[in-house]
Amino acid sequence: MEQFIAKIGKGWKGAKDLTYEEAKRAFHAIVKGEVTAAQMGAFLMAMRIKTESISELGAFTAGAREYAAPLQFPQPANMVDIPLYGEKHHTVHIIIAASLVAASAGAGMFLHGVDSPQTASDIPRILALLGVPVAFSVSDMTQQFARRPWVYGDLAGYHAPLTRLLDLRKEFGVQNLAHQVARLLNPGRLPSQVIGIAHPPYLDKMSEALDMLGAKRALIIQGVEGFPELSISAPSAARELRGGHISPLTFRPQDAGLRIAPFQAMSQGAATETASIPAREAALIHALVNNRQRGDQRAWVILNAALLIYAAGVAPSLAQSTPLAIDALDSGKAGALLQAISREPNSQTRLPSSIPTATVAI
Repeated sequence: MEQFIAKIGKGWKGAKDLTYEEAKRAFHAIVKGEVTAAQMGAFLMAMRIKTESISELGAFTAGAREYAAPLQFPQPANMVDIPLYGEKHHTVHIIIAASLVAASAGAGMFLHGVDSPQTASDIPRILALLGVPVAFSVSDMTQQFARRPWVYGDLAGYHAPLTRLLDLRKEFGVQNLAHQVARLLNPGRLPSQVIGIAHPPYLDKMSEALDMLGAKRALIIQGVEGFPELSISAPSAARELRGGHISPLTFRPQDAGLRIAPFQAMSQGAATETASIPAREAALIHALVNNRQRGDQRAWVILNAALLIYAAGVAPSLAQSTPLAIDALDSGKAGALLQAISREPNSQTRLPSSIPTATVAI
């Protein structure tokens, strides 16, 4: 390990990339506990400063996949893998509403992530307020999919070693290579992936790494706060991997027949107490999915639901996916799906009564 650290840790001019085999060996050594805590920390931080090469991303992900067998989902066609390993500090987690709308329009949605207690609002807290159960084990994930086309799984129930590396975020104060690996992991090896990134170099790096790993289809998006979400206020750069070919794309609200909206439409809004932010988000998402919220936030949901419907292969373009997303809202199918999920055993809607779901504004 000291040789690997020396190779990647010689600074901006002297650092070199590991070979595929070296990267895989280093990852296995970390996961197996064959390194000291100091070596692990030095390696992860040196790799963060250097940033991962395409080959290193592929090797780390291939190594991670060797520790957990693929999830066996019934009827995986038209299903999309949606990794959520970033942190939001300013905008609503609109991916929750958009994925529910897309699922009610015929696309299967598998979202996965981990708790982010250091942030003011994260997805597990919002789901708890909506009464939506989190799948905490492999059996939970597969059984929930047998009942419905939308599941959120906690990575700890599928891949404990990778989760332990993700947890170092709390000690380091920054992300490490595990966050990129988790985005590429695709636990069910589903035929389509939608991945959000914050830094532009990862558009090409991740699409090339996924091609190396044999992915069939993927959309890598420079999304809102690094999430797999298109912006309603500006164009979003992306790469699409499809059949071994990578294409640069730019998604605009106009592509879905929608107008550009101000950034404030995506904001979490002012909150007198940090604890109230998840409640505000849950109330807004509940209103949006139940077709009781109009305006720019609704347009933002439609844009991202259309993206997921397109990614699932249910429709051949963003423009042709948009009517399906609108119908899922107008017909009540999206609201019915959320209601059905929240009524499942061990699930109970917990929206605060003090926040009117039909009139939330941000």
